[in-house]
Amino acid sequence: MVEVLPTQQGLSLPALIWDLRADLRRRFRSADPTLRSKWMAWLVTSGTKEYRALLDAGFMIHWLSRQAVDYPGLSPLQQLIWHARPDVQMVHALPQDTAEYLGWFFCHGVGEHALWPWLTASERRQACMTKGPWQAALLQQASDAMLLDAESPAESYPLGVNLVGYVHGQLGIGEDVRMAARALDAAGVPMALINFKPGHDVAQNDMTWRHRVVELGPYGTNVFCLTAMEHGRFVAERGFGQTRGRINIGYWPWELGNWPATWRQLVHLVDEVWVSTRHTLEAVSPACAALTPPVPVRLMPMAVTVDEVPRYKSAKALEAARRATRLRWHLPVGACLFCFSFDLNSSIHRKNPVAVLKAFQRAFSPDLNVAEQVGLVIKVHPPARPHPTWTLLKAWAKQDPRLHLIEETLPRTDLLQLYQACDAFVSLHRAEGFGRGIAEALQLGLRVVTTGYSGNVDFCQRPEFADRTHMVKYRLIKVRRGQYPYAQGQEWANADVKHAAQCLREVAAQVKARGGRLLPVPVGGWPVFSAAEVGQRYRDRLREIWRHSSVAPGGQAASGNARLQSGIVPHS
Repeated sequence: MVEVLPTQQGLSLPALIWDLRADLRRRFRSADPTLRSKWMAWLVTSGTKEYRALLDAGFMIHWLSRQAVDYPGLSPLQQLIWHARPDVQMVHALPQDTAEYLGWFFCHGVGEHALWPWLTASERRQACMTKGPWQAALLQQASDAMLLDAESPAESYPLGVNLVGYVHGQLGIGEDVRMAARALDAAGVPMALINFKPGHDVAQNDMTWRHRVVELGPYGTNVFCLTAMEHGRFVAERGFGQTRGRINIGYWPWELGNWPATWRQLVHLVDEVWVSTRHTLEAVSPACAALTPPVPVRLMPMAVTVDEVPRYKSAKALEAARRATRLRWHLPVGACLFCFSFDLNSSIHRKNPVAVLKAFQRAFSPDLNVAEQVGLVIKVHPPARPHPTWTLLKAWAKQDPRLHLIEETLPRTDLLQLYQACDAFVSLHRAEGFGRGIAEALQLGLRVVTTGYSGNVDFCQRPEFADRTHMVKYRLIKVRRGQYPYAQGQEWANADVKHAAQCLREVAAQVKARGGRLLPVPVGGWPVFSAAEVGQRYRDRLREIWRHSSVAPGGQAASGNARLQSGIVPHS
């Protein structure tokens, strides 16, 4: 139905909106040319009310100029409005009533559908000369446009960063933007946050950074801690006011090995891409290298801190706190506890909890291990709607007293304390963009059993974690239809359950040998995850960008495209 039409910025807004809206694809997907006309008419009439970016005259004028005209004497815009108005069609049939229809268009249509930005100069003159209910408003728009053109002030912005993301969202990518904020703050980089609301299924109760949230970011650099598609949704819904004339960096996560084909045009939104792992770097780099000049891609591992958990002065105090947390959740005090946490509103197939349960039950026979000796804790965000796999897992847990399921959205402090009350973290995921839960567990002194594939490999294979990580063998399998979005033709890992069970038994033996004590963690945590260290990397790269971009006297950033001006090449 929708074709990817080039625009002055290399991005097709109609194609982006088409990708964002499954309801529109169902409504307009047909070979019927009438439906195609109705889709385009929807963009002009209804789409502009939902997607502010469509009000950008440059984008829409370019797009409209590419549309075919079936009725002589009409412009593409005039034709689309006719297709959008069945009531008008009944009164003014085309082509015989072309003159009468044009009279209605200039007298009523321009005003009713707010078409002023997309009119040609001659159309604007005619609209202003046509007496009707909208004439006064159109004359005012003409006057405002003349004043704006006369002033044409060049925008300039102070050096600093506007972080865009799910600032209040209680999900992994929400934690990404909050950690980026912590890192920038630690490095002394001027910063503001822009909250972009996720779907209705996501809790938005994390108010850690509410005091730094603004509606419009004041600085000359935007860093989008969103998926590439959500970055596109931000621009489509809010327009170009936050992005035009600024340096735009996409700090994009992605879990699979290849960048989705439908996301390739989204690279036009940014001057540079940051990725947190080599796994994502390898996925996105081909799409960025395909542009002329190429979009730089930088490996920028994220910060991971667990400062919300109290620092205990002694091992005895720590053990007392762990015991109290276990009692709170009705967990066996003396058992070796494995834990896993994921969001049911994400992909249960990617997180693969079924493999965790299978590995646990294979490792520890119920006949040999009573509930007081070993246990598995699985904590999930409650699903927005019933999920068959989760229903199966709950039925499974009822038959095994060693399985403890917690179905609740927890404040971050409570979640981290739950991790800390356990002995090991298990993740038999099929793919991870980064693996924040794994990194948090290492920061808390837990052992980790995890699939040896994708983003988490970057830090799990570091020498300092050799005594606390068990990398599970895997084989690559095809992603099945419906298991993950944008995954057609892609592969991911399937953890070896037998090897995972062996790793769980080894961990249980290690925990028993240490008397259930957590492994030591350096004071201040591991440097690789430090907010100060990560913030320094951010600051160094931002200074390099600012140094090579157009910077006005007094530290005012005037450029919105550092890539084009600096000739920076991709770098890992």
